[in-house]
Amino acid sequence: MKSKIYSSRYMKISSKGMIWIPAFVTIGFLLAFPVTELIMLGNWFGMEYTAEQISLLYENLWRNGFMVSGLAVAALAALFNGISQFWYLYSPRKIDFYHSLPVKRSRMFWYKSLQSLLYFLLPYLVMEFFSVCIGAMRGFFSLHLMRMAFVMLVFHLLLYLLLYFSVVLVICITGHLLMGALLLVAAAAYGPVFSVLLDLYERAFYYTRSESSYCLVKVLKELISPVALAYTFVKKYAEGNYGGMLIAVLLVTAVLGGLGYCAFVHRKSERTGMAFVFPWAGTAVKFLVVVSGGLGIGFVFYMLSNDSSRTIWWIFGLILGTILSGGIMEIIYYRDFRKFFSHKLQFAVNGVCVALVACVFFFDLTGYDEYIPSYDKIENIAIGSADNSWEIAYNVKVNEDGTVTMLDSGDSVGNDLGVDQNIYEIMKKLAKESKAAYKEILQDSHSMWSSNLWDPSGNTLGIKVRYNLKSGSVVYRKYMVGLDDIKNLWKEGMTEGTLKSEYYSILELDDKYVDEVKCDFITGQSISLFQDNKAKKQLLVDALRQDIKEADSEVLTGEPCAGLSIGYSGVPFVESVNAMGTGQTGNYYFSPCFYVFPQFKRTVEILKETGYPISMDDVDLSSVEVQYYMDEYHNEVSSPIVYDQPEQLKELKKVLRCYQLVPFWEKREEESWDSLKVVIGGVESEASWAILEKDVPEFMKEDSQRALSFEVLEEE
Repeated sequence: MKSKIYSSRYMKISSKGMIWIPAFVTIGFLLAFPVTELIMLGNWFGMEYTAEQISLLYENLWRNGFMVSGLAVAALAALFNGISQFWYLYSPRKIDFYHSLPVKRSRMFWYKSLQSLLYFLLPYLVMEFFSVCIGAMRGFFSLHLMRMAFVMLVFHLLLYLLLYFSVVLVICITGHLLMGALLLVAAAAYGPVFSVLLDLYERAFYYTRSESSYCLVKVLKELISPVALAYTFVKKYAEGNYGGMLIAVLLVTAVLGGLGYCAFVHRKSERTGMAFVFPWAGTAVKFLVVVSGGLGIGFVFYMLSNDSSRTIWWIFGLILGTILSGGIMEIIYYRDFRKFFSHKLQFAVNGVCVALVACVFFFDLTGYDEYIPSYDKIENIAIGSADNSWEIAYNVKVNEDGTVTMLDSGDSVGNDLGVDQNIYEIMKKLAKESKAAYKEILQDSHSMWSSNLWDPSGNTLGIKVRYNLKSGSVVYRKYMVGLDDIKNLWKEGMTEGTLKSEYYSILELDDKYVDEVKCDFITGQSISLFQDNKAKKQLLVDALRQDIKEADSEVLTGEPCAGLSIGYSGVPFVESVNAMGTGQTGNYYFSPCFYVFPQFKRTVEILKETGYPISMDDVDLSSVEVQYYMDEYHNEVSSPIVYDQPEQLKELKKVLRCYQLVPFWEKREEESWDSLKVVIGGVESEASWAILEKDVPEFMKEDSQRALSFEVLEEE
């Protein structure tokens, strides 16, 4: 009897009733592989790409594009195969029939799994073979591509088993259709959704939280879901860094397969129709759902208010959310509204857990805001550029073949400071003081988010920080930092770290790529220099490069007298392509902007030859017109006050700065006046002007105070 039941012949007979599954999978892989390949090849040849470019795109299609499209089909195949093979577990009559057969459950489980595997594997092999043939017909065939095709087959098979055993496990531990469907959705979405919820809590309660997610939130988002884990593996494979993820996928697949097997073998038939065949599984799922539901509904109430009552509403939402989530889960479990409060002890335990998680965020019990990795664990510290900086730098590497590779990490934290004891001590100070600064700004702004905040007083700036650890982990933070601290940090990075070499690395490009050099002079005029004199243009770039090389950190954090923008065009770059192989090809255009400091003797000497002023001493300042604010809310302004006396103009020459030549670590005075107009040589300057807060002349301070006192300011 056993030889006939679940034998190869039986599998052929039983397959007749489920022929739609391999047919569906075949259509899916037909669209995912051959059809996609023909469309992409047609597009590439139609765009007249070179043979080398198409070869690169075609290789990426096998590495990335087919992996993504194949994963989508594999996920659907795993869902349909798992449901079709084990659907009978929700029917008491079918269970009685199948379990009355003289076949062990273990044998039954593996035969069904093998049959499902064949429904996936055979269509896959056929369609992949067609794809290889199509590529060979167009001239794309090599042992390297064959190896990629084989690797893709193995990885898609592994991901299929991961998703298949997830579906089987869900069916084997649930007792009826509704709970099975809900648990399937939860298994696929719980990790990513809960990661979003925790991310929102971090943004609301952690003041130094950066926009980049990592640690627990990243793990929940990328790993705590079979679907998310499979997609993360595909991304890592495309990047060529999938060793660790491969081990994780293998382990999770083995665990899910083992759990599914045990659940199927030890499943009690008499519990069919109940929510969960194994009561402990129902308790665990209920706990996860109620805790996340309580936190989620609590956060909704937290967002309803922007005043001091927000915390009260939040606590009310946490309590209400816990009760509703727990009650609804009981109703679903028992399909009876009278069971809303059937497990009061579980309500209490779940409520305590919700309160504990809420307290972790509200009181920062983990020390998140002031946390900084220990000195001996840090490999490098990097910071992001301030948003109000005129300078634009590119961190690049010039390869031996002349191509350029961008070294920026893509997380807006691309300025490497390195790490030494001085930099580490400054970062500890910033981490400690930043929380207090954020609290003050949040209180004034009545905002619930610490990210994207700006300080209206101008005393602090938000900077992103990245700690690269020796273990390979990364820690992100965002600090609200005082301007003096930013300057000290920048100076230390220039002195001890790698900041200087990386910040100015774009200047190492060959001079043949220099297209245009533009200078922003101290008067605000932006002039293209030496357009018809290539030799002079190159001499200026060489002079800037040499001056920067010889300058120390004191010079590079001083007061600039001009700014140079260098346009590099036609710079070859390492080609990158996206998931479906439609990446752009061509050349980079760079336009870095760097300050010129008075100590740059070579650069300043060449700029003086243009006839434009490098120092305010050489500027014919005619007058300065100011309109002061007459109230602290900036609703009223005074009549224009014109300063044109020789003593006043002499003092103003010392403090006036063109707006774009003010470094980001300097504070401009913008609270006292509404407008600041500068007249040079009898003509009003079109540039924006500023005076640093520390440099405001006494006569302007006095007039500002008189305006606030509503005294009549008469033009002198």
